[in-house]
Amino acid sequence: MSRCKDAPIGFECPYRHNCPHLEEMSTTWVMEVYQQSFRLQDRLNRLETESRQQIEELQKTLLERDQTIAQLRLQHQKQFKANKPTPTPIKVKARRRGAPVGHPGWSRREPDHIDQVVHVPAPLACPHCKNDVLLPCGEVHEHVQEDIVLVPQTRVTKFVHQQCICPRCRREVYQTAPGELRNCAIGPLARAVATHLRYDLQIPYRKVQYILTHLFGLPMVHATAMNFDRKATALGRPLYEQLKIMLKSADVVHADETSWPEDGDGHFIWLGCNEHLAVFQITDNRAAKSALQLLGKEFDGTLVTDDYAAYNAVQAKDWQTCWNHLRTKAKEIEQQIELAGLTAKAPLAVEFCQRLQRFALRMCELGQKIKKRKLSRAKAKAMIPALRRHLRRFADQQLDHKEAETLRLRVMEKDRNKLFTFLRVKGVEPTNNRAERALRFLVIMRKICFGTRSPAGSESHGVLASLLQTAKLQGKNVIQFLTTLLTEPLASAKAALFADGS
Repeated sequence: MSRCKDAPIGFECPYRHNCPHLEEMSTTWVMEVYQQSFRLQDRLNRLETESRQQIEELQKTLLERDQTIAQLRLQHQKQFKANKPTPTPIKVKARRRGAPVGHPGWSRREPDHIDQVVHVPAPLACPHCKNDVLLPCGEVHEHVQEDIVLVPQTRVTKFVHQQCICPRCRREVYQTAPGELRNCAIGPLARAVATHLRYDLQIPYRKVQYILTHLFGLPMVHATAMNFDRKATALGRPLYEQLKIMLKSADVVHADETSWPEDGDGHFIWLGCNEHLAVFQITDNRAAKSALQLLGKEFDGTLVTDDYAAYNAVQAKDWQTCWNHLRTKAKEIEQQIELAGLTAKAPLAVEFCQRLQRFALRMCELGQKIKKRKLSRAKAKAMIPALRRHLRRFADQQLDHKEAETLRLRVMEKDRNKLFTFLRVKGVEPTNNRAERALRFLVIMRKICFGTRSPAGSESHGVLASLLQTAKLQGKNVIQFLTTLLTEPLASAKAALFADGS
C-alpha cells in the first residue's frame, strides 16, 4: 500500500495534540522546538566563526607583542649591562699578564737630548734595612726622565711696520710679517691650539677658554674661540672643496652617516673616507640627494657601505657590503627569537643566523690575511666560487621567521654581487669599520655639545673635521697644519695637508 505524499484536503490528524510516536507530545510544539533548534544552530555556527577569527587575531597580536618585547629587551641589553652576581674568586698562581696575541710590542723612545744633569750623592743609610754603615762603590746608576715644562705666560710680539704711500690709491700700505695676523690681538698658534682642542679633542668652548686662560695665561671669552673656528673655516673652505673632488675620484670609499642635531632639529652627518682622506658634510636630510652630493651620481670606484638604501642612487662601479653589519644583524635576530621564546618554532632561522655569523667572521679573517699579506690576491679571488657554494648550502632554503627570511633574501639576492668584492679588488676591506672609527669622534662631540646652533656651526664641523682628519691620515701635525692655514697662502696650506704635496 503506497503512502500519500500530501494529506487530503481538509484532513486533520486525530493525534495532533498527543502523538503516540512522539511520546504523547504535541506535534505543533515539537515543530516549533525543531525550528528553534535550527535557528539556534545557525547562531552558534556564526558565533563559532567569529570566535575563531578573534582567537586568530589575538594569537597574531600576542606574537607581535612577544616580538616587540624581545626587541625592547635586546635594546635594553645593549644599553645597560645586567647586574651579574660576582663569582667567588678562584685562587690561582699569580703570573704576569702578557701582551694579547698578535699585539705589537711597544717601548718608549730614547730622548735625543739632555737638558739638565743632576748629580745625586750616595745615601747615608740603606733604604731597606736602615744600616748606616755603607761601603763606597765606584759605579754609578743613571736614570733618564722626561717631563713637561709649564710656563703660564704668553709671548707678546710687537710688529713695527715701515709704511709706504701708494701714489695710485693714496693709501699708506705695509706688509705682513711671518707669523703675523693682521688686526688680530691673538696669534696663529693660540688659534691653532684652540681649534685643535675643540675639533681634535672634543672639548667645549668654555673648557677651551679655561685651558688657554689658566694654563697658558691667555685671557679670553669662549665666543673668541668660536670666532677662531669661523676664521679657519673660511680659509679652509677651498681645501675642503678640493677634498670633495678627490673623494669622488677615489678608488675606494667607505661611506656612513649618523644623526646630528642643529638647533634642536634633526640633521645628519655624512662621511666618505678612505686611508688617505676623510670628508664630512652635515645636511638636513638622510635622503639619496645627500649621498649624491657627497659621492656624485657616477662613482668610478668601489663603495663600501652598510647597505643603507640612500646609497643606491649612486651608480658605483663596484660595491662591498659590510660583513660586520651582517654578523651583527644575524646575532640580533637570533637573540630576538630566543627572547620571544620561538626557538623551537623557528629552528631553521636560528641555525641560519648562527651559520651566517660564523661565515661573516671567516670573511673578516680573510680580510685580515689579505691586509697582512698572508693571502695573495690571486688565491683570494680563486676562493670566491667555493665560498658562494658554501653560502648557498645554508642560505638557499626558505626560513620560518620573517626577519630572518628578509636577511636571507638580502644575502642571496639583493647583495649577491656585493659580498666578495674585497677578495678581488685591491684596497677593499670586508667591513665598514674605517668609516665607523672616523665618525666616532663626532659622535663623542655630539654627546658633549649636543650638536650645533646654526648653519655656520654645522659648516665648521664639516670643513674643519674633514681637514683635521685628513691631516692625521696623511701623518701631519694638526697644530702645524692649522698654523700654516692661518698664516700662509693656500698653496702652502695644501702642501702642508697632503703628504706628497699634490
